[in-house]
Amino acid sequence: MEHNVSLTVIVPCYNVEKYLDDSLKSLEQQWDGRTDYEIILVNDASQDGTIHKLNQFKEKYPDNVVIIDKQVNQGVSAARNSALDIARGKWVTFFDPDDVLVHGGYARLLELTEQGGFDILRFGVVIVNDESVSESPIASEPFRINWKGGSLDYMLDNSFGISTAYLYKREVLGDNRFQPLTICEDTVFNLPILLADIPIAKTESKVYYYIVRPSSATTTINPAKLSRHSDDIFKAINILEDFKEGRSEEMKSRLTKHQWIFSPNLLTRLLLSDQKVSDIKPKLEGLSKLSLFPLQGSGLMSRLMNMVYQHLWLLPLVRPVYRLYRNRS
Repeated sequence: MEHNVSLTVIVPCYNVEKYLDDSLKSLEQQWDGRTDYEIILVNDASQDGTIHKLNQFKEKYPDNVVIIDKQVNQGVSAARNSALDIARGKWVTFFDPDDVLVHGGYARLLELTEQGGFDILRFGVVIVNDESVSESPIASEPFRINWKGGSLDYMLDNSFGISTAYLYKREVLGDNRFQPLTICEDTVFNLPILLADIPIAKTESKVYYYIVRPSSATTTINPAKLSRHSDDIFKAINILEDFKEGRSEEMKSRLTKHQWIFSPNLLTRLLLSDQKVSDIKPKLEGLSKLSLFPLQGSGLMSRLMNMVYQHLWLLPLVRPVYRLYRNRS
């Protein structure tokens, strides 16, 4: 059956019962009569009714749905890796269970892959700042390839940190797996794939609707969780630094800019976390050796990050003010 599976969709699920009706319906509406797909649903030891809804969905599509029911919560990276280990599709993509897709989007993307000549297909993502989109929208324009080239050229002009925005040929993934990060894991996953300079195609067609939820990591203040996030951002920045070795000056500059992109997220989490200044200081000193500071740009986050770095003793004073601001906004 493996050769009859054109696309594997990997869906990590943790306590998402309230979103699954919409997201699973969206997955149902992707195929336009095609049956050459599989959906791997990974229940990451959910404590709500997630597994019940996943089992109901499998009962409707027993030939197309696989469930991995993990007994210990290990996070989104481990959940995706479990599915990658058994994926059978020629192509692989990732879907988060609190988002939705354009009606028939995956079927149209598979039609584009039949043109051949590339190993990765990038498609459009729409970020929605509320929950106004719950059902699959209708595509507003024909699907077509807008650009083809090498992945190194692609990286110089495009963002590359969202795994849910790509169809990957399974063979190019090889043994590459997600690292155990709670944030920035997509960028770290994509880097070795794209730096191999493989052929990639891009369509501007909007397929994926990423819904920003009120319960997201930085809208719900959980100091301990945000401390782990900040640690993982430090790790991701250092991983990007390792990938600079042997690269062109142009690519090194691009990776440095991506490290700078992480800095507002890092600062947000440092301000909302409960990490001690004594624990943060050696990490920031490590970043200073990467020539990331002072950060370039005149934006508020850049100025605030530089101020906190240069005067770390201000951090405990800034934290309550920033948390009050976040709570009111």
